[in-house]
Amino acid sequence: MPQMVPTRILREDWQVLPRLEELQLEKAKLLNIRATAVGAAADSTPYHPANAAGTLSYHFGTFALRNEFVGKVWVLDRTNGVETIKNEAKRIKVVFANVDIACNDDHPPKPRSTKGAGAERLCVGNDLFGGLPHYAPAVAEAGWTVYYLMVAPNGAVELSCPLLKNGTFQHFVERLYLSDGSDLDKEPKLSLDEDDAADDFDPQVARKK
Repeated sequence: MPQMVPTRILREDWQVLPRLEELQLEKAKLLNIRATAVGAAADSTPYHPANAAGTLSYHFGTFALRNEFVGKVWVLDRTNGVETIKNEAKRIKVVFANVDIACNDDHPPKPRSTKGAGAERLCVGNDLFGGLPHYAPAVAEAGWTVYYLMVAPNGAVELSCPLLKNGTFQHFVERLYLSDGSDLDKEPKLSLDEDDAADDFDPQVARKK
């Protein structure tokens, strides 16, 4: 197997903002999505199911991703059963994901729930350098690059381009650090330890009243 290239990590705004502009994504909107997801997780109570915090974060994070960006440039997409937005001109897709930790050089993010075969097929195009074998090439979407907006329970958030194998992020092509979470109000945040929200179903998301 060919050796994988080192991960490109962009940590500072002077690095991150020009890259986001290239991707046609705005940092302020990405942080709004993060805040919506973290707030939704905090709305769960001990009377909710054990996985409620993660499920609510996923549902409202995905809703907010679309609410912030879907329009002329970005459109809703559900290819392979994975809930995304896509930019046809740039051939880029963005997915929301709950992760254990973000913006940490020593600990690459891990998803809070196992990613399904649809997500693995979706990310086949991220293997730009032949570092991993291509799975299910007949159904993979060649030519697409997939980024995950990765939100941790403490509000840390990054936009990263991973390679997926066996239901988890195995390697990262690129990581853009957006916030370590310190810009959020210091409110209690519930743990997502029992998050088993799937990425292969179509969530029915409604606005809060």
